[in-house]
Amino acid sequence: MNQPRKSLAYFRLAILAFFIFVVLFIYSSLNLKNVDLGYQQHELLQQEKKMRAEIDRLQAQKALLLNLERMEKIAMEKLGYQYPEPEQIIKVVDHDDED
Repeated sequence: MNQPRKSLAYFRLAILAFFIFVVLFIYSSLNLKNVDLGYQQHELLQQEKKMRAEIDRLQAQKALLLNLERMEKIAMEKLGYQYPEPEQIIKVVDHDDED
């Protein structure tokens, strides 16, 4: 009669060990997932920082390219344009293609 109690105690101990293992496994896998998410977040923050720097650089380049003084200089020096004389008439035509 001592044998069934002993086997029942071993079975209970095995069940307890299994549940402890499951709890520890879930806890460690969640911790590892949390660490992995931390690395991914850091990588994404670094990419965001690089993108913001590139946006700032492109906005500065856009402002330089849209500078009216620069455009006027290019029009006069490279394209040979010049300001109209006071006696010249300039006709500005607005083409609205509303066909």
